[in-house]
Amino acid sequence: MIAHIVTAAERQRAAGQWLACAAPVPALAFDGWRNEGLALLPSGVLFAVVPVPAAEVHAAARTDQPRQVDRYLSRVLGGPVFCYDSHDAYYAMVPATTARGWNLSDVPCLGPGRTVAVPRPGLTRDDGARAFWSVQMDSPALLCEPALVAHLILAGRRRGATCG
Repeated sequence: MIAHIVTAAERQRAAGQWLACAAPVPALAFDGWRNEGLALLPSGVLFAVVPVPAAEVHAAARTDQPRQVDRYLSRVLGGPVFCYDSHDAYYAMVPATTARGWNLSDVPCLGPGRTVAVPRPGLTRDDGARAFWSVQMDSPALLCEPALVAHLILAGRRRGATCG
């Protein structure tokens, strides 16, 4: 039996192909990533996004140190999370159907009818990009569990953070 090792570059390429399929014209997503590092993608097609306030993430993680927060999010969410250089929220990617049953009314789940600026797969905070992945997408369609995202938000609140 021959084992095939999948490289990080191959995983990023596969994730990019999958994400681009959400766009009406996938080539435009690739153009956005190539030119700006961002692609405007419709939420609610293949994925939805929950913008978790940074204060709640930091409270739950018990740190605001970026690399420690990234490790914490990777451990507790196990799915892709991106961030903008403003650092006001962390954007957890969840299944597209999440918006229908999302029950935290003060933290939206961006589903159908919303557009999200998604960083190019592989971008990290070290790249100096205006948007980057705190937790990389390991595989196409491998997203955060909505219950874990809600638990993260509630844990941050229990530790004293307030929404917004």
